[in-house]
Amino acid sequence: NLVAAIFSLFGIYLIDGIVGLGISLWIIYTGFKIFKESYDVLMDKSISTDTQEKVYKLIESNKKIKRVEKFRSTPIGYNYQISFNIYVDGNLTTFESHKIADNLEKEILSKFKEIYLVVIHVNPE
Repeated sequence: NLVAAIFSLFGIYLIDGIVGLGISLWIIYTGFKIFKESYDVLMDKSISTDTQEKVYKLIESNKKIKRVEKFRSTPIGYNYQISFNIYVDGNLTTFESHKIADNLEKEILSKFKEIYLVVIHVNPE
């Protein structure tokens, strides 16, 4: 407003409209930028297929895990929480089977920075 008032003293009245248009465009740009950043979180977008495949390969590389089911991911801010069920030998003790899950969780968290939390449910096979 001050800039427009000063220019109006010299008979230049167009500055007010130009400044108003510039501010409007800046507000629109900022709104789209905020929308783009928050869209994935708001829409509960799943983790990328590429990352999911890499996690599956990591899980399947462990010979003590017989199979994986119910893989799910949920965004938490800019990171993800993943959860899944693993099936291990039914003759293992509870401690042994959960040790497999604990080691797998630590390995996933160390290799994938976009994964914030891993929840593994262990089932006997």
